[in-house]
Amino acid sequence: MADASAEPDRRLKAGLGGRLGAMLDRRVRGGRLAAAFVALGLVFIALTVWAGFLADRTYAAENRKSDIAAVQEVSRRVVTHFYEISYQTFDEDTQRVYTDLDSAFKTQAVQQLGSSWKQTVVGNQLVSSAVVYASGVVNISLKSAEVMVTVKRTSQSTQVKTPVSSWASAQVQLTKRGNDWKVSGMGGLQ
Repeated sequence: MADASAEPDRRLKAGLGGRLGAMLDRRVRGGRLAAAFVALGLVFIALTVWAGFLADRTYAAENRKSDIAAVQEVSRRVVTHFYEISYQTFDEDTQRVYTDLDSAFKTQAVQQLGSSWKQTVVGNQLVSSAVVYASGVVNISLKSAEVMVTVKRTSQSTQVKTPVSSWASAQVQLTKRGNDWKVSGMGGLQ
């Protein structure tokens, strides 16, 4: 027969073991819970980094779109102003052309075109208009761009009494100064 005094000892051990087992279960569960929180934290950090990366790419893409639109707008405007000229408003017309040129290119343009441009336009009583038919960005970086612009121009003068239309293309180089794009060179103008 079993000893009756051993019974409470077994119950005590079972009670302690049960409490110890429950405590260990809680610690294991607590450890799993802590590991789950750490994993969630790591996932949150990864998602935050990924969202930041996407935001930077989106910002860069939006800036690029904005720059592309800006260089095309400036290029179209300068080329149109160059061909929209009248002997009656020559000084105002040329000032519109010079407005979008950077200072170095403006100085060069004034020296090269200067009085001969005015003599040609005023002397021949030239009246010319232009419509942009196409433009495209050839290349663009953070601080420089190149744009091709094609216009249909119509002009008449003392030599050409009936308006004549022709096509002209210009290659426009631009440089970014601060937030503004300025023309730093042009080629193909006639």
